[in-house]
Amino acid sequence: MNSTSGDKPTVSSSGGKLLTLEAGRFFAAVAVLLYHLTTIVANFRGVLVLGDVFRPGHVGVPFFFVLSGFIIFHVHRRDIGQPRTLGRFAFRRFVRIYPMFWLISLAMLGAFLIVPSFAGQRSLGIGGLLSDFLLLPHGDAILAISWTLRHEIVFYGLFSLAICFGPRAFWALALWIAVSFWLSLLFPAGEQDLGGWSVMAASLNLGFAFGMIAAALLQRPSIAPAWLWVALGGGSLALLCVLEWSLGHHVDHSVQVLGPLGDIGYLLASAILIYGLAKGEENWRLPYPKLWKILGGSSYLIYLIHQPVASVAMRLLRRFDALPPEGAFAICAALAIGVAVLLHLTVERWLLRKLNSAAVPTAKTFPAAI
Repeated sequence: MNSTSGDKPTVSSSGGKLLTLEAGRFFAAVAVLLYHLTTIVANFRGVLVLGDVFRPGHVGVPFFFVLSGFIIFHVHRRDIGQPRTLGRFAFRRFVRIYPMFWLISLAMLGAFLIVPSFAGQRSLGIGGLLSDFLLLPHGDAILAISWTLRHEIVFYGLFSLAICFGPRAFWALALWIAVSFWLSLLFPAGEQDLGGWSVMAASLNLGFAFGMIAAALLQRPSIAPAWLWVALGGGSLALLCVLEWSLGHHVDHSVQVLGPLGDIGYLLASAILIYGLAKGEENWRLPYPKLWKILGGSSYLIYLIHQPVASVAMRLLRRFDALPPEGAFAICAALAIGVAVLLHLTVERWLLRKLNSAAVPTAKTFPAAI
């Protein structure tokens, strides 16, 4: 990362980005894509492809929560207690989240108006649409995947308190996370629909704290080599994924077969892995850095568009009865990733450059948190 005031960065990076975490972002987004695509193909073809092997793919979501906490603290730790930096922080977060979200949401809204059946049970009233576009708590999202972004917005808001009032304001963040964990035990996901209140009842919010702790520890000497942390975190994630698949590959995806503590395991393992990857960049160099920057940079769009792209593709593939479900699965996955990368290179990068040029000239362009 960039350094100031003679404060040397703890890890080396390429162009201000940790390449191992860029790779992690990409693989996490693809994991979520494969998880959702399994259900989409099943809805059209009536079969869970490959024995539902991608059921644990939702692990990408807790990984993103931890990564967001890690990056926000790692990049903005010097802003804590510096109210003058609040505008820059808010602008960078706005630019990273909202513009592409709005573009994709507008495209989805246009599709709903042209083909009303695409909207399903969504409410398209003015109030609901406004809540959707502002990412306020609301039950009927234009983009179903946007529920995670609502958690991000709350996290950014609470972190901004620390920027204004210093470390003591982290009590507000700690309270939110503690209440979220307690409520998640009272109202397990999938058992009750809490609508917009889900931002207050998700054990996943712990991921922000785990990520921040990992980022804070990154500034200290490690008690073990980086490869050991990577092996421990990655191995734990793999073990949890295998356990979930073995217990749940014949169970509906809405059922949490590992229970509420399963999310905690995924979050802890993700935090250990992210810490190890970041720590390892003191000595490691990933090959093909430009490729990982592109793939990591495309992860947000992969996350945003994979469900609508796959749904449209499956409708178009209906006429090819001879195409096996696995073939349709592969085509949809490749198409979603390809479209996301194309949009990143042609639209998102251009838009971010234009918007960043409107920022204060001395402000740095920070790496994305999601």
